Amino acid sequence: MAFPPIARATLQAALINAGSNVLAQAIGAYRDERPFELDSQALFQFTTCAFVLSPLTFLWLEGLEARFPGYDESSVPKSKTEKKEAQKPKLNVTNTVAKVVIDQIVGGAWNTAAFIMTMGLLRSQSWDAITLQIQKDFWPILIAGFKLWPIVSILNFTVVPTDKRLLVGSLFGVLWAVYLSLISG
Repeated sequence: MAFPPIARATLQAALINAGSNVLAQAIGAYRDERPFELDSQALFQFTTCAFVLSPLTFLWLEGLEARFPGYDESSVPKSKTEKKEAQKPKLNVTNTVAKVVIDQIVGGAWNTAAFIMTMGLLRSQSWDAITLQIQKDFWPILIAGFKLWPIVSILNFTVVPTDKRLLVGSLFGVLWAVYLSLISG
């Protein structure tokens, strides 16, 4: 039985994020010069957060592609008699730039706030505590993300098929997930 693309992408993202959390825990133990002991609660919380947010991210990426198609399909020949060089659709640079900017500003802000809120809820924090955590961590996380995610967005929106974008983002996100695991405790 084949999983729908959103389920497959979510499962891949959750497994990659789980591995990232274990890696972050190992790095934290090494950094603190203490023996590694798996914090299964942190692993559960971080993996569950990925299960919650990944489908939303998948739909976000599909929505961006639907609203701002990355390739001009009119450049694809409609018959075999047209030139062979024209077989590949032409990149729509305006739409691609729009997607990258919107993804970084709107998507990045939403994802950052959603991550902090979801982790707070999984830790049974009060709404006041979650709000304070968002106020404290939102800008540092968002600004740190601007060092990695624009590159990933450009790659995703220019060469990666829509249904593989969450996977590619998750693979790049190993570093990001380690960072988030380390800063979120």
